[in-house]
Amino acid sequence: MSKTPTALTLVAASGVPPVPELALHEVLDRLGPSVFAGLLDADGTLRYANQAALCAIDITPDQVLGQRFDATPWWQACDLSRHRLQQALVAAARGEASRFDVRITTVGGNTLAMDFSLLPLFGPDGRVIWLIPSARDVSERDQAQRQLQLTRHAVEQSNDALFQVGPDGAFRDANAASCRLLGLTREQVLRMRVPDIDTQVDDSQWPLRWREMCDRGSLRFETNVRHRDGHEIPVDVSVSQVTSGEETFAHVCIDDLRERRAAERRIQQLLQFDELTGLPNRQRLLESLDAMLLASDQTAVLVLELDRFKRVNDGLGMHIGDAVLLEAAQRLVVAVRGVDLVARRSGDEFVIVVPGPTAVPVALAQTLLDAIARPMVIEGHEIYMTCSVGIAMAPADSDRADTLLRRANAALHQAKLHGRNQIAVYAAAPHDDDPARMALETALRQALRNERLELHYQPQVDLVHGRIVGVEALLRWDHPTLGRVAPDRFIPIAEETGLIVAIGDWVLRHAIEQAAAWQRAGLPPLRTAVNLSARQLLQPDLARRIEGLLAATGLDPRLFGVEVTESMLIGNFEQAVQHLQALRAMGVEVSLDDFGTGYSSLSYLRRLPVDVVKIDRSLVPDVTAPAQAVSITRAIITMAHQLQMKVLAEGVESEGQAALLAANQCDQMQGYWFSAAMPAAAIEAMLRDGRQIDPVLLDRRARQPTLLLVDDEENIVAALRRLLRAEGWLVLGATSAEQALQLMARHEVDVILSDQRMPGMTGVELLRRARVLCPDTVRLVLSGYTELQAITEAINEGAIYKFLAKPWDDAQLRSHLRDAFALKEMADSNRRLDLEVQHANRELAELNRRLQALLQAQRAQNQREVDSREATQELLDALPVPVFGVDDEGLLVFVNAPARTLCDADGDVLGRPASGELSDAMRRALEGGSVKLTLAGRRFRALCRPLSGNARGCLLVLLPQAGVRA
Repeated sequence: MSKTPTALTLVAASGVPPVPELALHEVLDRLGPSVFAGLLDADGTLRYANQAALCAIDITPDQVLGQRFDATPWWQACDLSRHRLQQALVAAARGEASRFDVRITTVGGNTLAMDFSLLPLFGPDGRVIWLIPSARDVSERDQAQRQLQLTRHAVEQSNDALFQVGPDGAFRDANAASCRLLGLTREQVLRMRVPDIDTQVDDSQWPLRWREMCDRGSLRFETNVRHRDGHEIPVDVSVSQVTSGEETFAHVCIDDLRERRAAERRIQQLLQFDELTGLPNRQRLLESLDAMLLASDQTAVLVLELDRFKRVNDGLGMHIGDAVLLEAAQRLVVAVRGVDLVARRSGDEFVIVVPGPTAVPVALAQTLLDAIARPMVIEGHEIYMTCSVGIAMAPADSDRADTLLRRANAALHQAKLHGRNQIAVYAAAPHDDDPARMALETALRQALRNERLELHYQPQVDLVHGRIVGVEALLRWDHPTLGRVAPDRFIPIAEETGLIVAIGDWVLRHAIEQAAAWQRAGLPPLRTAVNLSARQLLQPDLARRIEGLLAATGLDPRLFGVEVTESMLIGNFEQAVQHLQALRAMGVEVSLDDFGTGYSSLSYLRRLPVDVVKIDRSLVPDVTAPAQAVSITRAIITMAHQLQMKVLAEGVESEGQAALLAANQCDQMQGYWFSAAMPAAAIEAMLRDGRQIDPVLLDRRARQPTLLLVDDEENIVAALRRLLRAEGWLVLGATSAEQALQLMARHEVDVILSDQRMPGMTGVELLRRARVLCPDTVRLVLSGYTELQAITEAINEGAIYKFLAKPWDDAQLRSHLRDAFALKEMADSNRRLDLEVQHANRELAELNRRLQALLQAQRAQNQREVDSREATQELLDALPVPVFGVDDEGLLVFVNAPARTLCDADGDVLGRPASGELSDAMRRALEGGSVKLTLAGRRFRALCRPLSGNARGCLLVLLPQAGVRA
């Protein structure tokens, strides 16, 4: 290293380094594969690089020696690293050492983090004569540091409150969520101990809690923590012991339970009270009635039903009908006493429970009739309603809640039979406690006998392509005097009396005949579904009878389906499963009706042979429904798809419901929005016309990308429209959150740009609702107000994609919106691919199921054939005469026991040519005619009988003849 620059130049030129330099080279080459080193001239020219550095970029010394060091391939991957090197070379020329981190790309394409040093080496005269660069791989260190930073960032960004607690109960660390939970700063939290915030732990109890955590390793409990303002917050606490070396601390995760408790209270409210009127529902009614019957000697039950309420819904709309129900409920509450109970049992039916003397209920019933009869003015409509009331009293009529309600309902039917707007008190009739039901039973028997029943069919529509793919057969009965009798009135009577079996057979026969007629007419494939009753599932020959009807009509079994409910399966689960498995083996589709309203365990669903899950109408949400309702429906759809089942939603009554179901990947729907149940001729006309859902609603055809602008200032919406006019997007505008939700129901929106501060609902709240209703939309906030916490929380939870500030920059706004549409297009492509995969998986599962059914049927057929052959063998062995079987190729295929004994033959002869095993006389008999012969000292007459059908060949029978030679 003492060479002068001139000497070094001569050495380099000669290509032979001096001995000391060779020793230095050898040292540098032995530094290891992760240490790069070399020698530079004072001007930065590379004179030597060790093997580790050369191998990293796969070059030879000749390719880099003599070049400026900053121009070599090591520095091509990172401009910043090369710039810092250039600065270090300048500093080294002045005699200053440098050290910094650099990025180097290896031959394998990996980027290494290196700790780089550049040291100047001085000659005897004090001038810099050499520069020594060296670098050490510190990628693992950098990775560990990045991982530590990511972990810390994840902890800090977590929505859960996270703490580190020492053995003394002091807080060692706390994330941002924990500070928000307590309303404190991080510095304030770190000055506190657990007893300062936990209402259930004081200083004396903390050592016990710590010891319990150390013994068990972890703890889980609920407690309350104190907020800075003084109120208490219910929380769920998870504590885990962490040991690092000799140090032990507790990792504490706290989950705020306020929202969960509020949801539980809301669920309890929904379980016990009617959502529209706020009155007690059926369940709360039964509980309260039971309590009143125990507490009071006399109790009356009034069942009140609005007369001809359906005309309000049909004529004015369901929203007017809901307003009528709400007004009626309020009038009933005002009319009764404080001790009386008013409940809504279903639809337009109310129940009033009156504890007290028997004279009170009749007077009260008249008051109720007068209250309902007053005109109602709703949205400019003057509506006149009447009602009918049925009364039953305890203990005279019954002391049981269900019986009392049933008898009050019977009295109500009697009041309606008397012309409506009437009061009827229950009076038991001889041999029957419900004359109305008796009359209906008689009329129902006559209707069945006289073919007065009829079937209507409600279309079932595919939510992928929008086409009608099936119908549900629904029973209808028009009574000569009562008019159309609702199924929920006469079906229970049919089930109770056993008429449901005969009616069920009638429905099966007529539905299958109609489906076969549609098939013969060449209409598009249409599956007809029939509801089975609990009694039908108890019939042992149900599957065989359905198979016979399908065969008799020629209907393809794949065009027929049956529907069952959860409740009818529980009583005799195993037999029901056997019936449904037999039907599925034929190709009949099985649907589970009213899913979500029963009480059976969900484990049953996994065991049931079900193809379609039908979501009950009560679980079909609209765009204005709470987020929880949408989440429940989405969960049911996801669960059914995971079980390889399709999902059909019932009772779809609006475009918003249909759009929401399609967005959440529901497979099919039925309901009044598309079509009510109609006669067969109307269904046929609908099929021939090709009626279907508009593909735009289902996103099945190319459409214009859609942007929704929401701002309560119309001039801002107009300005944005002008700005974005040239982008080629369909731009929708709304001046309120409610208007925006309605537009989302009618249009598929790709991107939403909303103001934050709006009356009624903020932009963040709107976008949270949009995320639940249409999760694939890209959502942005454009606001002049920086409500940092609300917007940050919305971004963290995924409700907002970006926040843009007012006033906006036109170019930047357009750029952000283009990025949002690109993101939405990518999400749409992924969703379509996912749908196609799911559809293919379900089709594959269906094909596998059919194949398994076919294989099972084939195995059963093979077993039957084996059993038949074994039975035939046993039968022929039992015959007292020898019998030989010869196939059409002349091979011996059968020998019974007498024949084997006579000819001393065993099973080895089977499959051999008969010409080699039978005598000449027997072979002549095979050619036809009757031949006499003698075998084993006995005389026989040989007869040949040809076989027909599936078996080909002949049977040779030896009939014994009188006379035997000694």
